[in-house]
Amino acid sequence: MRKHENLPKSTLRVALDWEVDAIDPPTSFGGWTTGRVVQQVFESLFEDDLEDEAANPTRLIPALATSVEISNDGLQYLFRLRDGVRFHDGCRFDAEAVRFNIERMWNPQAPQYSPVAADYNRIGLEALKSVEVLDPLSVLMTLEEPFPEFLRYMTQEDAPGAHVYLSPQALKIHGNAGIADRAPGTGPFRFDCRFSTRFGSGVRLIGNNDYWGGVPRLDGIEFKPYPKSEDRYEALLNGEADLAYGLEGTDLDELKRRGFVVVDGQVPHVWYFIFNMRDPVLCDVRVRHAIAHALDRDALCNDIFKGHTVAASGMLPPASPAFDGTYCFPYEYDPERARQLLKEAGVASNWRLHIMSAKAGGGDTVRICDYLATSLEAVGYGAEIVWTEDWISYCHQWRSGLPDGVGVSHMSWGMSCDVWLDQVLHSRNSSPHGFNAGYYSNPTVDNLLDKARRSQDDLQRLQLYRRANKQIMDDLPVLPVLNLRRGNVCYHPRVKGFCNPSQDWNSFKNVWIDSNI
Repeated sequence: MRKHENLPKSTLRVALDWEVDAIDPPTSFGGWTTGRVVQQVFESLFEDDLEDEAANPTRLIPALATSVEISNDGLQYLFRLRDGVRFHDGCRFDAEAVRFNIERMWNPQAPQYSPVAADYNRIGLEALKSVEVLDPLSVLMTLEEPFPEFLRYMTQEDAPGAHVYLSPQALKIHGNAGIADRAPGTGPFRFDCRFSTRFGSGVRLIGNNDYWGGVPRLDGIEFKPYPKSEDRYEALLNGEADLAYGLEGTDLDELKRRGFVVVDGQVPHVWYFIFNMRDPVLCDVRVRHAIAHALDRDALCNDIFKGHTVAASGMLPPASPAFDGTYCFPYEYDPERARQLLKEAGVASNWRLHIMSAKAGGGDTVRICDYLATSLEAVGYGAEIVWTEDWISYCHQWRSGLPDGVGVSHMSWGMSCDVWLDQVLHSRNSSPHGFNAGYYSNPTVDNLLDKARRSQDDLQRLQLYRRANKQIMDDLPVLPVLNLRRGNVCYHPRVKGFCNPSQDWNSFKNVWIDSNI
């Protein structure tokens, strides 16, 4: 076990853009705000190597498993588990704990079954046929059909859901209804408490001195919400926070001038609008194309976000395996073409686009939605935005699908796992039974995504996802807006040992604070 006796112990203060959802990862929502906390407390059998800053996409490494043997037909996964691991409550991690957690997310007959956990983790486990305990440190999982992204999907701790392990003993004591914020994991930090801040509930973690991977260098971490980017920026400057997420669009050059570290790099993030395909106006593809032509995404990135973001080329985000840097978004900024298409579609001059969004928690939503509204006004139409104040409430509302009368909603998401495209755009995942919130359905796309999900040939799988992305962009049920480039993470130079992988969350197990800076 690694020791760090010569390094000072301290607490890292992290500024997030919203409050953290109730911490029961398989049933939590809240996106990366919650996922960045979950990452420190819970683990899966395999994880991203979050210490590797060069790999793009992230490299997969054993975590609670030490190895996996995959059968030639891609149907059987034999996991050898790490010995000596205990949950934060002292309960032993073993093959029975794996079975217990998997059945909570997968087996309706299990007493610990959670319909919410099953819903949120369905994509990762729907191909599972059986889970067998072979001995205390060996688990055999058998699939109904090949799903070569099975391991990579385990790493997606981005809430909604997370394929991670928590103490069976605690679940038996508290039950599904009472386990939130009481769920012991196996990670380098454990949940301590929630505490009040001027912007809402914060979360305090403390170091797990019995962590199988070595004693963490920090005593603890405090995650504090700051819904506005300017407040997160100010928290860094005035010393309230040591590290902040989501500062794209602020004065990053001034931060650097003052000695702060501004992180550049690709992460699997795409900020996008979802069209309501049941809407009588937006169901016409010409209207959706017109809206794309009306939106100057380059100006949005350069003028409003100061070049810290780039216009998205499609729905496959950077740092995902199938991302194609040569693919070009097919709709140039052309307001005259937008007017022409809207006229051809017979859209009434008094038509207004109804937008559903949250004021914080999913990127700088206010400025992006306002920009879309202004862009429509510039071509002779208009928009009305219905705001939700609370990000987590918005996530649940968005998850249930766009209601009648709402034309567009927004989301910022993405994964380093290409099956994400299936998760948000396959017809079988239409809300409220999935995350296809706009009810898009195209049999050609479904067929491509089905083939990609099963293909064991890496090159063929990437090509299938790229073909699906191209067809999706032709149909345009969603409008990708931007990807992040700079300012996703910024921190004070007293923060040492921080690594910035091609992922939307980080590991803080080897981070420490230099109190002399």
